[in-house]
Amino acid sequence: MSMMKRIIISAILSLGLLILFTACGPNQRILESANENQGSGEPIAVNADGKIAPAVSSFEQDLNAMRTADFKFILVFRRKDAHPMDAADKELISQNTGQQANRRRLSDEGKAIIIGSNFPFLPALFKELTERFKMEDHSKPDSGPVVSNTMPNR
Repeated sequence: MSMMKRIIISAILSLGLLILFTACGPNQRILESANENQGSGEPIAVNADGKIAPAVSSFEQDLNAMRTADFKFILVFRRKDAHPMDAADKELISQNTGQQANRRRLSDEGKAIIIGSNFPFLPALFKELTERFKMEDHSKPDSGPVVSNTMPNR
């Protein structure tokens, strides 16, 4: 192989490697945007490789999201022993809030389930939940009673 061919092949390989390494790096514009957003009060996590990770949402952010969604009833259930919710807890809440819940959100590092609903809950289902869990009522003041004997019309 002639010397000229070797130089051309080396130059092409070098250029290809340069393009490959610069294209695979973190996007500086996104990193700078993430740094600007950190001052806004919203948590932003950046991995070691420069990629933005989903931020862990706080209980207050989740509760405010339910308020912003304009649910009439916003209930928070926590275990009485203050441990995180396990699979059985989640299943019980899911079964007992079935048709009445419009949205459920696991929050507070797995220690709370926030339920947003526009419909009151049935007494029998509600009784089982309040016997097992502590309940916080964050419903709108004018939403009416949380428990109703009639099934809501959808």
